[in-house]
Amino acid sequence: MRCSICDEQLTGDEHNAMPVTTGSCCGRCNSNIVIPFRLYEFGKNTQEGLVISPDFTMKIIKPEGEKFKLKELQKEVQGYIEYYPVNNHKYKVIVNEEGLLMRLPMNRLSSNMFGIHAVGNVLVIPTKLLE
Repeated sequence: MRCSICDEQLTGDEHNAMPVTTGSCCGRCNSNIVIPFRLYEFGKNTQEGLVISPDFTMKIIKPEGEKFKLKELQKEVQGYIEYYPVNNHKYKVIVNEEGLLMRLPMNRLSSNMFGIHAVGNVLVIPTKLLE
């Protein structure tokens, strides 16, 4: 059986990959992706954002002030920002506008989670935290 997130062969314990995707995942994906996403999604996520990296890791970020400034968002995506169109008014998905030109790696994790095809880091930021 293979991990439904990173597609590596499952060895040892299997973990539930929900809400990231259906099926089972490996311990590394459970620790680096599923648990942080569960904490973000079901926790107090109105004051922080989420960075989804192409290397199958996630991290929670907080704005330096009350809201995220443009420079903070640009630093996380490593370039100019672009809002990715999603049908969610609570959150904005932000990607690197020139990610394809810069040949950033495909973010398969964001594809699994949100059905979007992006490259580089993908940010999920509550709308109320954006200037």
